[in-house]
Parts: sequence; C-alpha cells; structure tokens
Amino acid sequence: MTFLEALYGSQYQEIAQRGKDGNKGRLNANLFLSAFIIVIFFLIVAVLVTVSSDFEDSSNHFLRSISGGSSGRSMGKLLAIPLLGIIYFTISKTVGSEENFKMYVDRFMQYPDEVKQKANARLLVPFFIMVGILLFLMLYSLHK
Repeated sequence: MTFLEALYGSQYQEIAQRGKDGNKGRLNANLFLSAFIIVIFFLIVAVLVTVSSDFEDSSNHFLRSISGGSSGRSMGKLLAIPLLGIIYFTISKTVGSEENFKMYVDRFMQYPDEVKQKANARLLVPFFIMVGILLFLMLYSLHK
C-alpha cells in the first residue's frame, strides 16, 4: 500500500463507515497532505538554520524585514495561511484531484482488512517523527 492509497483510502473509509459521503474524505486527505508538506518545508528550513549560521542570519533578517514589528503569532498566520492555500490548491489539482482520489480509494478497498487497519499508522508515524525532529531542532536552536 502506498502512502497516498493509505491517505485517501482511509479517509474515504472513515467517513463512509459513519454513513456519510466518503468522497468528502478527499478534503481531509488533501488538508493532511498539505500540512505534511508544510512540516517537511519547515523541517528543511530548521535543518538549514541549525547547520548554517549564514542561513540563520539571512532568514532572521528576512523575517524581521517583512514582519514590521508584528508578533510571532501574526507572522505565523501571515506566512502559514497563504502557504497552506497554495499547497492545497496545487495538491487538489494534481495528486488529490477527484480522478486520482477515486483511483487511490479503489486500490485501497482491494486490500485485505488487516492491511487497511494499518493505514493510519502508515500516515501518522512519519508525520509525528517529522514533527518531533522539527521540535527538537527548534529547541536546539534556542540553546545555541
């Protein structure tokens, strides 16, 4: 089972089991995939900041110049919401299109139940590992 089959198929199955339209799982899956990509992006930035003091200085200068004295929370919203929108739009037109969603769901449904039950673990384990590494790197950078 591929990551995308597990993602789209498990979302479809969870919603369909509750008696609702399983096709709404496409939205959930696309949002999860968008969040996953954002975590990967920030993880790459965190690694670059950790290993390169020049990159850290230039990224700090860039963030200060665009923030204009705004709080960290405001900056987070300012950066994350458009980034999420762009990534979600791109995903919904490519990997997460309706046609691809149906293909992934059909493939997922062909797997035996014991394989289907492991789909969420296949999704969440890499996500939480990356979030954990990201948090570690953020905490590490505070103590440099």
